[in-house]
Amino acid sequence: MKRMKKIMALMLAAIMMMAMSVTAFAAEGAAGTHTLTVNVKSTTPAQDLKGQTINLYKLFDVTESKSGETTNYAYTVNAAYKEAIKAALGTSFTGTKDEEYAKAVLALDAKDSVNVQNFANAFTTYALTNNVTATTNSGKITGENTTSYTFNNLDAGYYLVYVTGGKEIQSSLVTVDATTNTVNLKTEAPSITKTANKETAEIGQVVKYTVTGVIPDTTGYAEYVYKIHDELTKGLDFVNDATGAALEEGATTVNVTVAFKDTGVTDAGTTPTTATLDSKNNRKMSLDLSAWVRDNQANKRKEFTVTYYAKVNTNAEVTNNNKASLEYGNNPNDTTTTTPSEAKTNTYPLDINKIKKGTEDKLAGAKFSLYTSEENAKAGTNAIKVSGSNGNYVVDPTSNNTVFESVKSIEGKGYNLHVNGLAAGDYWLVETKAPDGFNKLTAPIKVTITKDGDTNWTVKNNGTAVDDKIIDVENSTGSLLPSTGGRGAIAFAVIAAILVFGVAVSFIRDKKKEEK
Repeated sequence: MKRMKKIMALMLAAIMMMAMSVTAFAAEGAAGTHTLTVNVKSTTPAQDLKGQTINLYKLFDVTESKSGETTNYAYTVNAAYKEAIKAALGTSFTGTKDEEYAKAVLALDAKDSVNVQNFANAFTTYALTNNVTATTNSGKITGENTTSYTFNNLDAGYYLVYVTGGKEIQSSLVTVDATTNTVNLKTEAPSITKTANKETAEIGQVVKYTVTGVIPDTTGYAEYVYKIHDELTKGLDFVNDATGAALEEGATTVNVTVAFKDTGVTDAGTTPTTATLDSKNNRKMSLDLSAWVRDNQANKRKEFTVTYYAKVNTNAEVTNNNKASLEYGNNPNDTTTTTPSEAKTNTYPLDINKIKKGTEDKLAGAKFSLYTSEENAKAGTNAIKVSGSNGNYVVDPTSNNTVFESVKSIEGKGYNLHVNGLAAGDYWLVETKAPDGFNKLTAPIKVTITKDGDTNWTVKNNGTAVDDKIIDVENSTGSLLPSTGGRGAIAFAVIAAILVFGVAVSFIRDKKKEEK
């Protein structure tokens, strides 16, 4: 019996040891088998990881053990980051043991508390300032509209996640184990937006462009690149001010104005007043704000604007997509360029089909002028200036001509008169000369052009929408007016002859009666 009890005791001990070993194995998991998916912050505007680098710092190794339904975690501080963790905890922390480090981080408070976020940001600042190497990183991420990135083959641990070059230091903390494999970034990448003060513009008009940005947090960076690049389409030219002052021949710079949006913000350093033009394309410019944003770290996270001007030229298109992008990063040899922000200024054509009334026969030789008010149209004053020939014209403020003329046909077109370079709005079309043999229009035609999205527009002819955007202008042939002589004289003579004949017949009849 005693022998049996000993055997049973030995078996029970063996079972317990086996159970403990299984629990320990399950707790630690296999090293290097975990994944972590990093998602961009869910904000408006949408964030994108393209061109960015994600750094992971494993602050603690972690093991897990199960006690019934409870999971217990044991953290071992990563020696590579011991000094950085200590610095982030602050001068009040004096611990030396792993459990003291873990206890101090745990005591920071609940998930996503201010204290926890401050610790994460402080660690990142120390790491950046002291060139502390990350445990692993994503490398520069490629691909359009990248909203997440997955790290594979990670050891279990307590990780800090940081995206380099964010507009502020805002790191995330996460325990990576068998159950946790995602984290949502709290930081945002620097970005800019570009706007125009006109949605539509006429050739010769000046458009004011505004680029809005935010002073990034450059803490810990020995160098920081922050450059705005802008490219105009062929329908625009840079000018120096709102009056349209042209650039000098061979100019290498264009005037810009940089200012904080909020009043009362003290500008530090030297604020740039010009941007550099591309030596091969003077519709491209670059504005280097790198030194300026570093000098204004007291104003980090504050918005600023960059304003400059461009004039619409005779090459204007319906949709002028003018793009501005931001180049940024803490390594001048490895920067990130944002997806361009577009400001669209539209310019529209007026297409006229001059035809014989009641037919599709196109008529050449009709002359027109265009006005921006009915009063001017009726008075024949202040007509829009144009240049061109052979049925194709453009608005041209420098021209002395205000008349455009139809042709018999324009190859491949459903119209025979084209005027390009108008802004949206109301216009009055006046026929100044009709084709030979046709009557001139007696009243102006009201033409209304309305913006309808970035690439579409509507046209109305005297208030009626025109599906094909072509204004049909019909002319009637003239009628011969009445005159004296001619057929009128012949008719009178015939009538007189009839009367004379009647009188003669009556005289002869009366004479015969008398003879009887």
